[in-house]
Amino acid sequence: MQIINKKNFIPIVCCVYTIISLGKLIFEAIIKKNDPFYFQNFISILVISFVATAVLAVHYYLLEYPLPLVILGQYFVLIGLIFLAIWIGGHITDISPSAYHDMFWSFTIPYVFLATIYYLNFYAEVKKANHILNEIKEKKNKND
Repeated sequence: MQIINKKNFIPIVCCVYTIISLGKLIFEAIIKKNDPFYFQNFISILVISFVATAVLAVHYYLLEYPLPLVILGQYFVLIGLIFLAIWIGGHITDISPSAYHDMFWSFTIPYVFLATIYYLNFYAEVKKANHILNEIKEKKNKND
């Protein structure tokens, strides 16, 4: 069962980007922090939203593997890509000494929240499909 597909991929990326961007703005307003890298951070959020949604969409093709292994694997692939991007960026320009720490938390908190929503929706879809399948089997058994 594929929850993220070609038809809804871009809208999902846009929703994720909006949620994370608003969360960032609200959090910064609460702690009264002024971000000097505003533009770069919003571009980073867009790229990460795109890549994270793509990695979650791959879940459909990994159904033969245990779910906890897939979830952890997806997370480690994404955090690895983010750390690789920071490492490459560090060779091109100056980065904050706490860049890895900051990005770890900036990615992990929203990812855990949004991946939980994704997997709960996936579980609900599977449960609904199993219920429909059981109803079909029951009707077939009654007709036989």
